[in-house]
Parts: sequence; structure tokens; C-alpha cells
Amino acid sequence: MPDFLEKGGVMKKPNRTELTLKQQRFANEYCVDLNATAAYRRAGYNARGNAAEACASRLLSNVKVQQAIQQKEKISASRCEVNTENVLREASALAFSDIRKLFNTDGSPKSIHELDDATAAAIKSIEVGQMMSEGKVIGRMCKIKLWDKNSAQERLFKHLRLFDKDNSQGALALKGIAVSFVSPDGEVMGVSDIRKPRQG
Repeated sequence: MPDFLEKGGVMKKPNRTELTLKQQRFANEYCVDLNATAAYRRAGYNARGNAAEACASRLLSNVKVQQAIQQKEKISASRCEVNTENVLREASALAFSDIRKLFNTDGSPKSIHELDDATAAAIKSIEVGQMMSEGKVIGRMCKIKLWDKNSAQERLFKHLRLFDKDNSQGALALKGIAVSFVSPDGEVMGVSDIRKPRQG
């Protein structure tokens, strides 16, 4: 049953521009784990199984619900000081990390407090141990593991839409190429002619 607002003993439907109590609850719950079906159930709706999935999907596509979700995420992000600039700064620190900044000129590793912010952000883990020989300590070992640069660079590529440009250029380079499909016994199964896509 849809939510109603009770005023002066009269049951009144909410304004179409406003969210019902359950819709607002759904928006809040969705921001917890981004699981529409689970959020739908936690919001108090009764549908189950495939019906719940379908209803949750339909509710998630509601413009007003989307606006409520975006507002909730915006508030949460501001509290955590999460914004596009900070995220890109962290991704850039990983993507352009330089291992040379971890060491002194004599090859010894720098102390953690000597590292700049970008270099420190690129470090995934540090393991420090002792080198032993015949029961005696003969030195120290420092194992430094960095975050994956390729993943960080890929995120930046996606943000800058460089993949879109590469794919577009790749499509143009394939113009006029014919591809033959051959079975294991050598029989030609078919030919595909890759042509320039129509304009407009």
C-alpha cells in the first residue's frame, strides 16, 4: 500500500514532487551498500524474489529517488572530504609514482617521515626485518610494495575519456579490412568486410 500523509484526521496522498516515506527510506538504504533489492526490502516494501528486483529497479529509475540518492551521497562525501579533486590527486600519485623517491642517494631507503605526500600515498605496504647469518644479525631488510600503477592510470584514462579517443582512432584504422573466418580443416566459413560507418 502506498504511503499517505495524515493531516487533521484526513488521509492525503503526498505531493507528486515529494518522496513518500518509504521512497526516502529506500534512497537512504541504497546508499549503504548500493544494493537496490536489499534496500527495497529494508525500506519496508513487501515484494520478494523477482518481484522485489523488478520493483527495486523501477524505483531506482525514479527521477526523484535518484535526486535523493545523489543528495545523500553528496552529503556523505562532503563529511568525508571526498571530491573529484581529491580522488584524482590520489590516482595521480599512484599513476606517476617514482620509485627513486623512496631512496637516498646512497641507495638506503628513506624514513617514512621523509617521503612527500604523493610518494607515501603510492605505498601499499612496508615490511621491515632482520638479515641473519649463523644466528647473528648482519643487516636489516626493508620490503616496499607499491600500489598498481596500471590500474591508477586506467582510472585517469577513463576520467579523461582517452579510451574513447583510442577506440575511435582504432575504428578508423580498420576501414577497408576484410576478415576471413576459417574452420580448423581450412574451409572458409565466411568473410566479413569492415567498412567505414555511415555518417549521420
